[in-house]
Amino acid sequence: MIDLDIGDAHSLGEFMLQRLRADIISTELEPGSKLALHRLARRYGIGITPLREALGQLAGDGLVVMESQKGFRVAPVSQGDLRDLCDIRLKIELIALDMAFDRADTGWDERMRRALDAFVGIRARVGDDGPINGEWERTHRELHMATMSVGHSPTLSRMCTQIYDRIHRYRRIALPTKSYMGGISEDHLEINKAAHARDRSTCRALLERHIVESNRLIEENFQPPERN
Repeated sequence: MIDLDIGDAHSLGEFMLQRLRADIISTELEPGSKLALHRLARRYGIGITPLREALGQLAGDGLVVMESQKGFRVAPVSQGDLRDLCDIRLKIELIALDMAFDRADTGWDERMRRALDAFVGIRARVGDDGPINGEWERTHRELHMATMSVGHSPTLSRMCTQIYDRIHRYRRIALPTKSYMGGISEDHLEINKAAHARDRSTCRALLERHIVESNRLIEENFQPPERN
């Protein structure tokens, strides 16, 4: 289970949302498993109302499924869903990058610099046999979001975050160690450099290569969990 500080959340409901999202993405809550409200309330020490609200939002994000008259279940995983997510991720992130270049300013440079500095210390390296964890996932996501500068569009920001979280769940299932990402982690340094230089075509080509290779790694190593 991933530790989160309730002081970081704006409300009890927000804390519950963060905690559930983290446990679903890390597969602490397994794909397809039933989310019984009273059992979850005991697990997290929280009331039914904020729990239900958090599950409803996660259903909108595609991480939870609402079943008529049956409550909630963690969204299942499948080869078809993964292929769909990988395809749409490539298209959406390239659109977001183009928008970032259209609105490029010193604020964009600063956001990218801070995000890259945070990522460099924990980036995956060839031979790194440690598991992909919550810290790596959050830092990696912030780097992608900063590069695409999705804050300019709340709608695009939400779409990018939803897609990233859903794909990262597949990454946690498919790739047992960070070493799998070691070969492409250095891409971020080149992407960042091209963005700062305002070299749109190079930056776009590098990001496309990075996403395609990342998606390929996940797709090649993903095996759907066996059904009980």
